[in-house]
Amino acid sequence: MSARPSLDVMKAAYFKFHEPTATQKQIADQANLGTQAQVSRLLTEAREKGVLREILELPLDLSPEERQKIESSFFPRHTALENALAQKARELNDTKADGGSFFKRLHVVGAGGLEDQNDTAARERAFLAFGVGAAEIVADYIDQAAMCCVAWGRTIDATVRYVRPRNTPASGKKFMPIAGEPTNHEPNGVSASDAARTLARAWPGSQALSLRGVQSRIPKSVYQAGNDKIARELVGFSKHYKEIFGPSDPDRPLIGRVPMILTGVGDVRTSKRPIEGVGPSDPWYLETEEAEGSEVLGWAEGNIGGVWIARDDASAEQKKQINEVNTRWLGTQHDDFKRCSRNADMERNRPGVVALAVEPEKKKIVLETLYLVNVLVVSRQLADALADELRIPRLS
Repeated sequence: MSARPSLDVMKAAYFKFHEPTATQKQIADQANLGTQAQVSRLLTEAREKGVLREILELPLDLSPEERQKIESSFFPRHTALENALAQKARELNDTKADGGSFFKRLHVVGAGGLEDQNDTAARERAFLAFGVGAAEIVADYIDQAAMCCVAWGRTIDATVRYVRPRNTPASGKKFMPIAGEPTNHEPNGVSASDAARTLARAWPGSQALSLRGVQSRIPKSVYQAGNDKIARELVGFSKHYKEIFGPSDPDRPLIGRVPMILTGVGDVRTSKRPIEGVGPSDPWYLETEEAEGSEVLGWAEGNIGGVWIARDDASAEQKKQINEVNTRWLGTQHDDFKRCSRNADMERNRPGVVALAVEPEKKKIVLETLYLVNVLVVSRQLADALADELRIPRLS
């Protein structure tokens, strides 16, 4: 890359990358970059200096303060929202996490077209746009980690598929799925094992573990019949399941040592939306609904990586039943998220829990899981919804 570009050049490039359909006038107005002609010159310089190509490649020596200025030019409430999320996480730690590690970093990327609820094609393009914007953010965190546990779903798939292959060998790095697969619903390329394999291809020499053929949960009827021990013995027959969740390693299973979990968050409403090429709803949601009953899921705010979080207004009995739903989940557990989050330390190559979310309707489950999240990557629309929920004023 040639001489270091100015912050204004990087702001214009950042905005154009995350909102490709934005006009030069819109960039000028929203990022406070002067006139349409000035933005045109800035974008030309960004392309000449290699900042803006098919990817966004900001200088390696960019300071956190400079990056904050660039990101805030795309989403003006960025700093205020990041601070408010950190405060919310601290409050949740006091009540839910026994003083665990709190939220540290917010990234906001574009997802144009998400606003049209009735246009399925536009929504799918929005997820892809989010994935393009989020891919290198996620990759930068993965670069730091020796291991990464990864979840499933449309948002995860849209992101990992756009991660650029690395040029340096990554021997010893491991990617592992967060859970097995539904028994009665075909994931069609969006499973956690698929995501682990996709990421391993981007880091030459790394290893992808797989839970193909391993069920994701024990049905309630099997559990109540006292056959859960047999079910657990069956999943334990998988060598990779034992490596991830134990008890094959005398030094404790991989999930107890993993420095990064890449996950999505879900709620009942968004999980019921059709996924192009997959089916009428999220396969893991359908599996849970059939195995547990739809009524109990109505008492939950949503889930993070398959772990359901009860609503604050749920009764003690309802919260107990949500906890029982989680005991029948065979993937990464609540304590695993808590441990990974608590042990997060960027200086020790431990990014912690990195959560991705796109749809504005997920604002409540995002806020309720902040005590388990260290890094949050969200769409601009969800960022606005979170800022409104936290009463952060809109900037004129």
